[in-house]
Amino acid sequence: MNENLHGLFQPPEPPALENVQAEQGILASILLRNADFDAVAEILRPEHFSAKYRGEIYRICGDAIRNGRFADPVTLRSAFQANDAIVEYGPQKAITEILTGMMAAPHSLLRNYAAEIVDMATRRGVRAIATGVLWGANEFEDDTATVIISRMQDQLQALAAGSDGTRQAKTASVATDTLLADTEASWKAGNYLSGLDCGYKTLNERLRGFRAGAMYVIAGRPGMGKSALGIGIAARMAIAEGRGLYWSGEMPAEELMGRVVAARCGLTLDTVLTGMFDGPNGPEPVSGTTMQRIVSAGMEAKRIPLVIDDREGLSVQQIAIRARRMSREPEGLKFIVVDYIGLLRGSDAVRRSGNRVNEVTEISGEIARMARELKVPVIALSQLNRQSENREDRRPAMSDIRESGAIEQDARCILGLYREEYALQSRIGVDGSVVRNTNESDAAYQKRATEFDANLERSRGKGEVLILKNRGGKGGIVDMWFDGPTTWFRDQREDEKGKAW
Repeated sequence: MNENLHGLFQPPEPPALENVQAEQGILASILLRNADFDAVAEILRPEHFSAKYRGEIYRICGDAIRNGRFADPVTLRSAFQANDAIVEYGPQKAITEILTGMMAAPHSLLRNYAAEIVDMATRRGVRAIATGVLWGANEFEDDTATVIISRMQDQLQALAAGSDGTRQAKTASVATDTLLADTEASWKAGNYLSGLDCGYKTLNERLRGFRAGAMYVIAGRPGMGKSALGIGIAARMAIAEGRGLYWSGEMPAEELMGRVVAARCGLTLDTVLTGMFDGPNGPEPVSGTTMQRIVSAGMEAKRIPLVIDDREGLSVQQIAIRARRMSREPEGLKFIVVDYIGLLRGSDAVRRSGNRVNEVTEISGEIARMARELKVPVIALSQLNRQSENREDRRPAMSDIRESGAIEQDARCILGLYREEYALQSRIGVDGSVVRNTNESDAAYQKRATEFDANLERSRGKGEVLILKNRGGKGGIVDMWFDGPTTWFRDQREDEKGKAW
């Protein structure tokens, strides 16, 4: 009975996603006033038309006009008669329909008509993707649900990117007016920042803040403290500016917030995570007073407006979906931190090629586009290759960034993170002394060991942020304090053991 009823009641046909009058109006305008083509050419493409023959008429007109020829039904008659799509519909019928079905669109409304046509085409694309998913056309034999969703997200992202032509270009006059208004407002407020306050004074001064729509990269070797600086900037920026999104592909959200709490209460990260400390006879529970310090710091950390996404193996599109949703909510979205580029996943197509350089190129470009689209700074952490460890001076250079070509190009600013203390400690042997070189004499070793110990002592608790690239700004080195037990960076102009945030 239920099956019979189900067969009787079919879902209604979805509405047609087309605006024939807008399409006819634009074509009539171009055929009667060729100059109108320039008003819509950057927005409208032949494939945006709902009927193929109308799209072909638009393409033929556009080709003629770009080549300096006059385009009307007479001059283009032979081209129309040679086009299969137009012939199938009927060349004379098509032109008559366009010129008599609707008057030419007013010039002032051409871009509105074009935007309507593009919107309809985009919605048809969305419907086609959804239909493909419904009937399994989007699936292959070994696909999981996650792979299918990822592929659909890639398709939707490509569809969205292709419909961005409706955004008008800005004249030099308009762009300059906006610039001067922003500059004057900053001047009157006495604010030297042109971007967001990251909470580190010297870094703010060098970079003039983190600008909306820009991609920033923090690069370092494993163990240098990329995540420590990333969460430090995220916590301080969220407090100063508002809600941010932190994607962590390696560390769970609880451990990240453990760093924030540890820095606030001045206890080691292990103690905050376990409630234990290393006593003389092994691990022991902390005192009630110490536990209260942890809880108190945790209650303060709860108020930081930060959202942490610790799902593994995401693509940039998946992060962008959450970011877009956050930007529409009342709390808004001020910035994004990506920890880190090497853990992001490219599209299925580029992954199938097996070329990691191409995958990182795609990922880097998508991060930069996400920043521009959402109009927020995106701070992406990146791993350095081993090249720097083969040099006497192990400070990072831009060429050390893994698959660095695209990242160098896309980033507004690249910051290299370096801690001499950590680099030196990697040269210490199991006996606690610097490793001896082959065939090194006692005198030479003793001299080198003495210099090594002096350098290690001088570098304790210190870090450097090297400004390797700063588009439109200064380079140089920003000196930092690094508290190893709590894994926290502070500006060297701050108290070394002062307030973390």
